[in-house]
Amino acid sequence: MRKVNYLIVIVTLFVAFCSNAQTVLKNLDSAKAIVNSTKIDTTTVITLQRLGGHYNVVHLDSAAPYLRKGITLAEQLGFDKGRWMNQNTLGVYHERKTQYDSAFYYLKTAKRAIDSLKSTMGVAIVYNNLATVHIRTGDYSKAIELLFDALEAEEQLGNRNGIGQAYNNIGLCYYFLRDFNKAADYLERNLVIQEELGNDDGLINGYGNVAAIQHYNKDYKGAIASYNKAYAIARRINDLDKSVNQISNLGLMYMELEDYKKSESLFKRALHLRDSLSDDRGLATTYATYAEGLISRNRLGEAKELLNKALKLSKERKLLSVKVAALAGLSEVASAEKDFESANEYTKLWKLTNDTILNEERIKAVTEFETKYETEKKQKEILSQRAEIAEKDLEVRRKNTWIYGSLGLALVLGLLGYLFFNQQKLKNRQLKKEGELNQALARIETQNKLQEQRLRISRDLHDNIGSQLTFVTSSVDNLKFGLKEDNPKVTEKLGKISEFTTQTIYELRDTIWAMNKTEIAFEDLQTRIANFIENAGAAAQGVDFQFVVSKNIDTSVVFSSIKGMNIYRIIQEAVNNALKYASPQRISVTIDPQENGYVLQVKDDGKGFNKDDVELGNGLANMKKRARDLNGSIDITSIVGDGTSIRLQF
Repeated sequence: MRKVNYLIVIVTLFVAFCSNAQTVLKNLDSAKAIVNSTKIDTTTVITLQRLGGHYNVVHLDSAAPYLRKGITLAEQLGFDKGRWMNQNTLGVYHERKTQYDSAFYYLKTAKRAIDSLKSTMGVAIVYNNLATVHIRTGDYSKAIELLFDALEAEEQLGNRNGIGQAYNNIGLCYYFLRDFNKAADYLERNLVIQEELGNDDGLINGYGNVAAIQHYNKDYKGAIASYNKAYAIARRINDLDKSVNQISNLGLMYMELEDYKKSESLFKRALHLRDSLSDDRGLATTYATYAEGLISRNRLGEAKELLNKALKLSKERKLLSVKVAALAGLSEVASAEKDFESANEYTKLWKLTNDTILNEERIKAVTEFETKYETEKKQKEILSQRAEIAEKDLEVRRKNTWIYGSLGLALVLGLLGYLFFNQQKLKNRQLKKEGELNQALARIETQNKLQEQRLRISRDLHDNIGSQLTFVTSSVDNLKFGLKEDNPKVTEKLGKISEFTTQTIYELRDTIWAMNKTEIAFEDLQTRIANFIENAGAAAQGVDFQFVVSKNIDTSVVFSSIKGMNIYRIIQEAVNNALKYASPQRISVTIDPQENGYVLQVKDDGKGFNKDDVELGNGLANMKKRARDLNGSIDITSIVGDGTSIRLQF
């Protein structure tokens, strides 16, 4: 057959994903009941991941919503394990959709998480699946580096299935690199394990791998038998993706046997199924393989159309191995059509792409990674043997100690004295640490008492003064209602008293809010400011309010309660002054970061004023004092007819 075969037969078939990413749920209704329950906990996160893995196998387009919900919920709960598990499975989803940039994003995010958590299970799962995407994009050296790390982790866990999957994918890399002896060795290791475990998913890949080697050895009938075994298992477990892989490969085998009618029927069926799965990678592979059969039958026009489709998809999805196959086929078609200029151009592109996959540096790197793995394994065996020798040597020494014990009595007594002295030093050190701990506990207790006092005062303010002010407001409103028609001046005065009392209640609530906290997070302060501006906007009809916080601000910053309250009061005073004196149409509040601090600006488009002609009141003086308390400065700029800007740097 032609030079494309060794790439085509394998690209549709062999990559084994770790079981964490792909699970067919037996009790789907039970899983959905957990997700739809009002109880939200870590069990829900894990169930969402399992549902995503289930739909990755049986109905790909349904998987992503469950996994994205799982990531969001895990972040809300601070459940790191649940987050990386859902990110890992979402990466597998994007790989199956041939969206490799997205697959890399989620799998690398999961990799950073498991590296931080030092999770052996995470290394085994995520490294294997990340290696799979590198295989899809033709970076076999990086894939093998990750796979040997995954293999080591699986061996530490004693996970036979995971070890088999790692063997499978390492064999796949060697197949692509045309080292068929090593490929056969690792693929056979995997099949032995999968048959031992009776693992359906692993057996599908295992039989497919055996078929690939049989194909390479031109044992086409043997390959057909192996592919049929894999197809039977894929159909039984309802894995449509793996089923269509076997159909496509069977089409290739019948083409090798020159049974073109059966081959064409299988390829058309595979194309229909891949289109229904939106499987761009599979479509590209099947286009290229089907086209080769058409070339054999001299149906050059149809072959050229399919090869161009394969080339287009391979460029869009970064499928290097399919690109090689498509270019080789187009070169052959052009030669058959006597278009030698195009044939030469396609051959150059084929060679360039093929060299990208099979350059010497990558092959050398692959060998180095395998050697490193084998060396580390031997070193562990040597260390184990040394431990056994050391244990035996210890037994001999113990016997010698009993023989010469009487002669060493003086030495023992001296040693006991030294140990006693050492124990006394240790005791003194412990007493010192206990003293330091008691001091720390005393400080914590003092802080707790202060906090309790703050809470008590805030409760008293809320329950006593707050309720009394509310009573005053209610009483004044009742008086105002009763005197509404009799004495307008008194009614107006009562209205102002009611308004002042209501404002005092709001300020009292703000003070209580600050007193209840020893510190105020930026996010909490941002929410408080937004609520104030929303209320101001509702009260001031016709005024457009804007509140903008720069995206570059670190929202994890925490202020002391006094600083947070000062920032809030400055904004409150500035907005109230604008509403009271400026008659604006628009008021904007912005917060931006600057070097070692922040810039807060309150700006209106109102009447403005001349600072030389106006005596500054208590409000502006209070703002300047609060700015000094923040170790900052405040700048007030106003132009008559052009509005006022208050800029705080702190």
